[in-house]
Formats: sequence, C-alpha cells, structure tokens
Amino acid sequence: MKRQAVVAAFLTLSAPSISATSIDGATLDQYEQYLTQYRQQNSVLSLSVAIVKDDKIVYAKGFGWQDHDAEERTTADTTYLADSITKTFTGATLLAMEADGKIDLDAPFTTLSDWQKRCKWLGSSGIIFGGGTLDNGQQIPPVDCNASITLRQVLQHRVQGTPGSGFFYNPVVFGRLSNWVEENTDKSWREWMHLYVLGPAKLENIAAGWRDEKGSVALTHLAPPFRHAPEQSDNLAPSVLPNPELNASSGIIASVKSLARYSIALDQGLILSSEQRQKMWTPPTEANGEPAPYAYGWFVQNWQGYKVVWHSGWWPDAYAGFLVKIPEVGLTLVILGNTDGLRTDINTLTTAEVHKNPVVGKFLELFLGPNTTADQ
Repeated sequence: MKRQAVVAAFLTLSAPSISATSIDGATLDQYEQYLTQYRQQNSVLSLSVAIVKDDKIVYAKGFGWQDHDAEERTTADTTYLADSITKTFTGATLLAMEADGKIDLDAPFTTLSDWQKRCKWLGSSGIIFGGGTLDNGQQIPPVDCNASITLRQVLQHRVQGTPGSGFFYNPVVFGRLSNWVEENTDKSWREWMHLYVLGPAKLENIAAGWRDEKGSVALTHLAPPFRHAPEQSDNLAPSVLPNPELNASSGIIASVKSLARYSIALDQGLILSSEQRQKMWTPPTEANGEPAPYAYGWFVQNWQGYKVVWHSGWWPDAYAGFLVKIPEVGLTLVILGNTDGLRTDINTLTTAEVHKNPVVGKFLELFLGPNTTADQ
C-alpha cells in the first residue's frame, strides 16, 4: 500500500517547475525529500545518489546505513555491485576496440569454443532467454544454435530466432562477449576495459570485478546486500553476496560518484570520440521502421521530446540501480542501493520505458522542462 501511495503521488505531479538549463536548490531539496520517503517505504537500507549537470557533479549524497547495526553511514563514496550497468562499459570497450582495429563487430560470435554447449543448455533451461512465452502472451523464439550470430548482434541483443531480426534483452548470451574477446585477443577482458575505459577516464573508487587490483579500494567501501524479509520488523535481512566476477554483463563495483565521473568522461570524449559516442547511442531499426529500444550496451528512448540513454542494474534480493543520461542537456542521474527496492516492474526485455520507474520518473519530471527544440 505504501509503494502504491508513492507511485500515485508521482503520477499526479504538476508540470515541471524548472528549465533543463539550470538546477536550483529548491528542486534538489524536493527530490531529496522524495528519495528519503521512497527509501523508507521500499526498504532500501543503503541508498546513494549523484546528479551531473554540464560536466559537474552538482549533487552527491548517501541515505541510510550500510549495515543493520547503524554503524556505517552511507555516503556518495559507498560502493555497490552495479550489475547490468556494466553493459555500458562493455559497449564503450568494444566500440573502442573496433575503432583501433582490434576486433570486427561483424565477426562471428558463434566461433566461441563452448558456444554449442552453452546454447543447447540455454534452450533446455526453461528460462525466458532460451525462448518461451512472456506474461503478455508474446512468443520469444529460441536462440538458433546453428545460425551465425555476430558480435554486433549480441551487443545489441538481437540473437533470438533469426539473428538481427529484432530486439530481445538476453544478458546470458551478452555476458559471453568477454569470453569471445579473451579467446581472440592477447589480453583479458579486464585489461581491455582498463585500457579503453577506466584508464582514459582516470576513474577511481571503481573495480572491474572483485579481482581487480587496480580498483581494490572500491571493495573497502562496498555496502553488503540485503533482502526484503517480511518476518523482520524492518523488513530487512542480510543477503548472499552475488557473483562479483567480471564479465561483459556484470561485475563493475562502483560508487555513484565514480559512475558520475564515468558519465562526465563519456561526454568529454575521454573514452570515445563524439562520432563513436553517437554510434553507441544510435539503435538499429526494427522491421516496422521504428528505432529499436537498445543500441550498443545502452537502452535508448524518447521521453517528452528528449533522447534518454540509460541502463538499469538488478540482482534479485541484493542490489539495484540506474544510470540515466539526457545528453542534449548534459544531465545525468546515478542511483544505487543495496536491496532491490529500487527495482520496479518496468519492462526491459522488449522495450525501453525507464520513466515508468518512480524514482527515475520523478527525476525526469522535476529536472527537465519542456523541450522547445523537439520536432513539433
């Protein structure tokens, strides 16, 4: 009931109060009050938030505690397993490698040494990524183990049925991109990510998996995961730490401040050129002529005339978060928590609708004014 009350309050908001060209203290205070209420009502023990405007971190704060005993306060430097936000790092790494001639994104991914074994397991696993029927009745074809699938098609989640025919989010296959890279190059996936993303951006307090010695400081600030536990008075209980190994799908361990600096580095061209960055955020076209909801490691959508590029991260009973960018106005939201209370039932398997998440939707409503440059 409390969650419904928060969502109802969000849906009845008035028109945006400020222009996207500025951020004032009153609007930040309003969003902070909302987050304070949302955290308590949705049992997010540790919550961290950062907002970027025009290449500057204009807001960074932690809410709550990292532990049940209220001994370690949450800060903007508290780190979390960012889960699928890692896919944005993968997109940038692979595009940079292609630009340097290290790989060809149109090369066959299916030369991966264990592909046949993995693909057959996926098809018989019973999970939706192997094919099946969604709750809305939509049929998802299985992955064709005998088809030739390219790296680009995996990176854009276009592997179900006839490769390249349409988008369906498949993190299981996507995660094997790192294995393909390691089999076909002379460096580990972690080394390539440092070479093309973490190094050029000079990112600190961030680790590419828990074995990353260069980013080991991030492990000392890690908020342990918690699950929702109705049997407890505060609805919280310690949870098992998810797999912290790095692959193409997951493994980045970061604070909101370090992800905010990553966002700034992208915008400043420290990681990719402007042309490469534009390519990363340009989705292919679906059979109906509409742009797909996913490009190269990023979801892409239109909201009220603004282009929004984003990714969520979610590990059930452990972590959840969002990295959301509105490039044309230089605005970024990073929000991470150590329960999955930030996760709501937005469809990321076939569409991009991040505005339907209450926390992100509230941010968009508050910080974006009418887009006067949008096509009428």
